[in-house]
Amino acid sequence: MASEAPAPKEALPSPSNPHHCTPSDKMKRILGLLAILAYFLSLPVLGFGIWLLATREYECEDLLRMPAMRIGIGIALLFLFVISNVVVYYGRRVLIPGNSILSIALVVMLTVGLSLVGTYKMEARGVPASPMWLRERVATGDIWNNIKACLYGNGICAELTYRTIQLTSYDFSMAKLSDIEAGCCKPPDICGMVYVNATYWNAAGSKDGRESRSIADPSVFPSFEDCHIWSNEFNELCYDCYSCKMGFLKAITSRWRNTGAFLIVMSVLLVAVHSVRFIIIMTAERHK
Repeated sequence: MASEAPAPKEALPSPSNPHHCTPSDKMKRILGLLAILAYFLSLPVLGFGIWLLATREYECEDLLRMPAMRIGIGIALLFLFVISNVVVYYGRRVLIPGNSILSIALVVMLTVGLSLVGTYKMEARGVPASPMWLRERVATGDIWNNIKACLYGNGICAELTYRTIQLTSYDFSMAKLSDIEAGCCKPPDICGMVYVNATYWNAAGSKDGRESRSIADPSVFPSFEDCHIWSNEFNELCYDCYSCKMGFLKAITSRWRNTGAFLIVMSVLLVAVHSVRFIIIMTAERHK
């Protein structure tokens, strides 16, 4: 009996490649990564906004008669956090209006940041908390009188005296002082006065502090008025000195420069991420 020939095997369908990605899948992955990146970038914005709202103003800063910049920027950052995540979450449903609002907010944020760090100084001098605006305020006589009374009332120099009472002249010269302490609580180093304690200095060659105003010889220091202004009277010290004004100004300006730098960096990063997302989504919509 002849054996039957085996039936030919049917060709099995080749399994699909699990690693194959369509262009649509790649786009979704990129958009997902950008959404995650945008969310993580918005977290420092949220944190910094809450910090601005929660912290009090710097020493006597309110006497500069500054509008509520700290509160305004804090609220604006919270709004930016919300609108950034709304644009990411709702995607195509709020594509045009959401990105338009976000773009305006980021441009304003960038402009304010540039003003606070001192870019285009003359143009930005009308912006509160910009370096030129702060300098003009400190230079105003009645405003400075209120500021120096506030500095005295806060006991900054009294605290410095208590903290350094046991230091020798050399130890005190090596101590780290804040800008306000160095400018308001002691005479400038160029005056060459003799250290007794942080807020009491003798004129060179004198045994007490009564001659402290004569230490600055005009022939040696023709334009350095602070040496004449210094007084050992605890309610006077160097509060009227140029160095005190500059110390206070440096402390305030430094804080707002840091705020401006943060605004610039975060606005640039968020603009980059959201612009790429917008372009990808618009390109996908055109090819549908």
